[in-house]
Amino acid sequence: MKTLILSLILLSPFTQAHKVDDIEIPNLIPATDQRPELKLNGAALRELYLLIKSYVGSLYLEHPNHSAEAILNDTRSHKRMVFHVRMKRVGARRIASALQDALIVNLSDAQHEALKDNLAQMLNFFDGKMHRGDEAIFDFIPNVGTRISINDEVKGIIPGDLYFQSMMTIWIGEHPVGRDFKKSILGLGDNPPKYTQFATSN
Repeated sequence: MKTLILSLILLSPFTQAHKVDDIEIPNLIPATDQRPELKLNGAALRELYLLIKSYVGSLYLEHPNHSAEAILNDTRSHKRMVFHVRMKRVGARRIASALQDALIVNLSDAQHEALKDNLAQMLNFFDGKMHRGDEAIFDFIPNVGTRISINDEVKGIIPGDLYFQSMMTIWIGEHPVGRDFKKSILGLGDNPPKYTQFATSN
């Protein structure tokens, strides 16, 4: 009986990884004393010009949700955006600049002005080179801000809610990096995480 129970646990979808472009993405991020468990909402491959694999993006939420509006407006829950680099070698500043460019198209002039200092801070966090397999992690911490880590090294925290909300518009905003990419991040694509029940709103 114990062997059977152990086998069921090991085969549980909660223990399996979601795979995108041969990248194994954990379905769950375990809870810590600083935040609750996070669940994979969706993941997708970002390609440039349909030829160049740029990164695999994955979004983790406390409460997985298909609604972009609900996710963007939720400032009370922990969230995580993960960028898995797929390019052989690229300047870290180039990645940050590309993220900034993708972010700006979803902002009003007033929002862009309000984020100028935050964007400059982000650019300063990215230096040197990044290689295939490297990761950049953006953790939203309610009532604190966005903690940015590169390859497990914490670079700093950008205070407030607006920055992370704006970052997420790159993937799930009105003008995302790709419509299919957005669907996959929202768990609506052809290969959604299968381990959890998605909500439709908060």
